[in-house]
This record gives sequence, C-alpha cells and structure tokens, in this order.
Amino acid sequence: MSDPKPPRLFGRLWTSYIRPHRFRIFLALIFMGFSAAATAGLAKLMESVIDDVFKSENIVMLRYVSLSVLGLFFIKGLSAYFESLTMNYIGQRIIANIQNDLFERLVYADLSYFHNQSTGVLISRCTNDVNLMKGAVSNTITSFGKDVLTVIFLVAVMFYQDPFLASISFFVFPVAVLPIVRIGKRMRKVSTSTQKETGFFLSLLKEIFQGARLVKAYAMETYEVNRARKTIEDLFRLSIKANRIKSISSPVMETLGGVAIVIVISYGGYQVISGNSTAGAFFSFISALLLAYEPMKRLANLNANLQEGLAAGDRIFEILDYHPKFKTAPVPPGKMCASEKATLKLRTLRFLMMRAALF
Repeated sequence: MSDPKPPRLFGRLWTSYIRPHRFRIFLALIFMGFSAAATAGLAKLMESVIDDVFKSENIVMLRYVSLSVLGLFFIKGLSAYFESLTMNYIGQRIIANIQNDLFERLVYADLSYFHNQSTGVLISRCTNDVNLMKGAVSNTITSFGKDVLTVIFLVAVMFYQDPFLASISFFVFPVAVLPIVRIGKRMRKVSTSTQKETGFFLSLLKEIFQGARLVKAYAMETYEVNRARKTIEDLFRLSIKANRIKSISSPVMETLGGVAIVIVISYGGYQVISGNSTAGAFFSFISALLLAYEPMKRLANLNANLQEGLAAGDRIFEILDYHPKFKTAPVPPGKMCASEKATLKLRTLRFLMMRAALF
C-alpha cells in the first residue's frame, strides 16, 4: 500500500476531524494574534526605552513605558492561557473521535483481519499513532498560527525600523530549507520503523503475560527475556536515531542565526555611529530579530514533528479504510426476543469464562 500524499492526508483530516472545530480554531488564532502583537509591541518599546527614557531622561515617559510593558505582558499571558485551553480541547477531542472510529472499525472487522494483524500493532495504532497525529495537528495549527503571526509582526517592526537591514537579515534563512526537507523525510521513515517495533513489543508483552503459565511450565523465562531485551534495544536505537535526526536542524539554524546577527550588528552599529540611525531604533531592531529567532527555530523543527504525524496518519487511515467482507448488523436490545436475549447472555458468560481461563 502506497503512502497517501500529505495534501490528501491533510484533506481527510480536515474534513473528518478538524473542520467541526473551525470556530474554536478561529478563536485560538485570534488569541495567537493578540500574543504576537504584544510581542512585537515589546520590541517596538525598546526604541522609547533607549531614546526617550535613558537618553532624554524623561520621567513621564518612564512611567508610560513601564505601564505599557506591564500591559503588553498581561495581554500576552492572558492570550496564551485562552489559546492553550482552546487548542488542548481541540487536540483531545480529535483523539477521542479518531479512537472511537478506530475501535468501531476494528470491532466490525472480519476474523481473518485479526488473524493477519498483530494485536500489539493494533493497540499501538489506537494509542501511540493517534497521539502522534494529534501532536502533529496541534503543533501545525499552533506553529502556523502563533509562530507565523509572531514572526510576521516582528518582521513588520524590523522593516519599520530599517527596511534594508531587515532585508539582508533574512537572506541566509532560505539556505536552511533543503536540509530541513531532507530531515523531515528521514524522520518519517524512522517514525514508521519505531511504531512497527512498538507494536511488536506490545504483542510480545501480551503473549508473555497471558501465557505466563506456559512460560513457567516450559522454563522459557530466559528465552522470553532475551526476546524482550532485543526488542527493547531495537527501540532504543531507533529513539536515538530519531533524536539525532531531529537535532540536525539545531546547528543549521544556530549557524544561520549567528550569521544574521553578525550582519545586523556590523551594519546597524555603523549606521548608529555615522548618525544615520538612533540607538533606540537599532536596539528595537535587535530585539525584534532576537524575539523572532525562537519561533523561526520552532518552525524549522516543525517539519520533523509533522512527518511523524503523517506517518502515524498513514497507519491510522489504513485501518479506517478497511472494509470487512461480512458485517453483522447490530440488533437494538429492545427489539430482541426472549431466545435471542438468552443466547446473548450465554455468549457473554462464555466470553467471561474464557477470559478468566486466560488469566
């Protein structure tokens, strides 16, 4: 089965699980906008702090700036609070809806499907994969809302202070696009392998715990310990590999950020010394650039997290796309006759006795 393309996968996620929450997403984006505007306002106030307070020694301006900073931090904190509540609700609701659909699909699946699938893999898809996809959806909405809006507002401040310096500050960042894309592709492959190993490990645990009597009867403890040890070591190596791939973006962004800062300090400092710009405008520009750096790094790391979610989404929709050849229509309890109710009770009793025998 070929992996769905990301646009198609996002389309299905939006239609089935995200679109019903579009009003709450819109509210979250509004709160993100307030937070981003407050951050940009703090950078702009640096100009008044340097020029009007420190250089002019204006006590009235000091009070004004102090109250403005306090107000902006209050707006930023309150916006972050409501945005976090809203996005958490959306993420948890998406998890619950996907898990409900997965469980319903599996309950009505043919017995042959369960014979061909590992129990641990199915459990992993209903838990680990769903959480990975939820994280990808939440991070994508948050990053393309909060982080992008923050960068836009801060870049606006930078262009307001010095358009030429703002332009040359960002020419280095397109260089990072190619390695970030390659990191995302590698991350998706590692994530797929990790989830397969996680499913195998869950199946192994189920077999050992349910068959504890057989393990003891045939003295297979050492054999099972070795099997578990090998699987755990495989998961350990995959986790280390995933972390190594994710961390590659850090030196790339740090180096490019250093180049941008050096350019800004060199050119901006020369402009201040030559009298073509004020110290306040320069520090406001530097503040905006430094505040924009963190959301830029998060956006650079977003692709790796997004690829993990896409790999999980592929596996989840593989189950949701399964259609059983034979499907028994459920009978409402109120419409059962006496003999059918007795048969259902007998089957339930047998099922409970079977479970008791297994444990």
